Amino acid sequence: MAGPPGEQGPPGPRGAAPAAAVVTTGADGRATWTYSKLFTAVPVISALPVDPNPADDRTVTVTLEQVTTSSATVRVWRTQPLLGLGLLPLLPAGAGRQVHVTASGEPAAM
Repeated sequence: MAGPPGEQGPPGPRGAAPAAAVVTTGADGRATWTYSKLFTAVPVISALPVDPNPADDRTVTVTLEQVTTSSATVRVWRTQPLLGLGLLPLLPAGAGRQVHVTASGEPAAM
């Protein structure tokens, strides 16, 4: 069994603030974000789609397709309810869907 915690050490250096953007999809439901600064390694990405009509029976989701030290590509999908069948197949959401994205990591020295 471990004893009580020891004395806390000094704080480490402050990390970089995450980069953030709102990107808009093209006809295929994809959007590529090129960061304003390169990262030293592949950053951690968060992506949240904006549902253009939350009151309807469709849902939008986003997938992360590619992440590099210079860009990230996301793709937005929407459900297409099939009346009476209870099925919700996914289709590319198409153009004009907004996605809020953030990238966290160590920026490369410039």
